[in-house]
Amino acid sequence: MSYAIADDEFAPRTVDLSQLRVGYSEDFGACAVDDTIRAVFREKINALRPLFKSCEAIDLNLGSAHRTFDVLRAEAFVAGLQDAHDRDPDALGPNTRANFEMGAAMSLQDCVKAHGEQSRIFRGFQKQFEHYDLILAPTTPVSPFPWSELYLSEVNGVPLDNYYRWLALCYTITLTTNPALSLPCGTDHNGMPFGLQVIGGFRGDAKLLACAEALEQATANDPRLSRPRPDLQKLLASAVDLTHIVTHPPVYGGSRTGKPEIGAM
Repeated sequence: MSYAIADDEFAPRTVDLSQLRVGYSEDFGACAVDDTIRAVFREKINALRPLFKSCEAIDLNLGSAHRTFDVLRAEAFVAGLQDAHDRDPDALGPNTRANFEMGAAMSLQDCVKAHGEQSRIFRGFQKQFEHYDLILAPTTPVSPFPWSELYLSEVNGVPLDNYYRWLALCYTITLTTNPALSLPCGTDHNGMPFGLQVIGGFRGDAKLLACAEALEQATANDPRLSRPRPDLQKLLASAVDLTHIVTHPPVYGGSRTGKPEIGAM
């Protein structure tokens, strides 16, 4: 979707946090979130609450968000990778190929239902902004895990049903089409950076950015909420070679592997 904007639409603007009505949700009523992250999120909300006019939990029912995203994602893979799949299916990573084949096996009815459900999710979510200026949520369901693990396989000991399900807190908002960002917000129970997902109203990108800047300024001197600063010397001293995880399919010694064992998409 697109719309005309004035030249000054994204000019810097100020926001009075004390006038904002804020809603928050731990899981959008549908996403798996680690119990410790839920507790950390509640602590962040309690620390942020005095900054706002109001700050209250909201009860969301976003329908069949997971199935809807599965279908729309797979549909996009078919649209974008049909030629590549026809030339050589084995050239696609296993995750990419699985997404493509899921889409290729879907019916028109599957697609129609998914697009209809997304419209219902969109309309329902926009109604929240009749009562709130911002909605807050965790960005990810767990504390950061080792970079060598390409994805999360379980939350609270419960297996996830595919390799991208752990991203549900983010892709649920993708379905609503609302602007959103992840604001650094102190650290979690493991001392790792905690991301606070800040969601604005439909087409409210400029206001969202202004709100995020105001939040950063208001929390800059609070170690519970301010942006954690990394130890750059420790990072520079690391001998770990990260380059092999950014090629797809992986390239070793200047030659492409015959069939990659992992996929990053």
